[in-house]
Amino acid sequence: MDDPKDPYSRDNLSWNWSRGGPNSRPFSGRAGRGPRVPPPPGPRPKSSKAEREQERRAEARAERMHLAGLTNAGVIIMGVVLGAAVVMLVLVLVSHR
Repeated sequence: MDDPKDPYSRDNLSWNWSRGGPNSRPFSGRAGRGPRVPPPPGPRPKSSKAEREQERRAEARAERMHLAGLTNAGVIIMGVVLGAAVVMLVLVLVSHR
């Protein structure tokens, strides 16, 4: 029978969860995924039709995201320029009174 006052028992949640949980391993790295093996020498095998299609779609998606990023950056820059122009206009109008 487990001792209820044992700080190292599996039922003592204050001890278990103080370190991220009962099975937490924050610095495990590649552990558990097998050894790292280099690819065999020679040319890479030809990718299948599905893999080529996936690569093509990924390229198109990346291009769209790049264009969307540029568009968002342009909107932000134009907003800053417009804001600066409004501030300058207000300063000019206030200083001429």
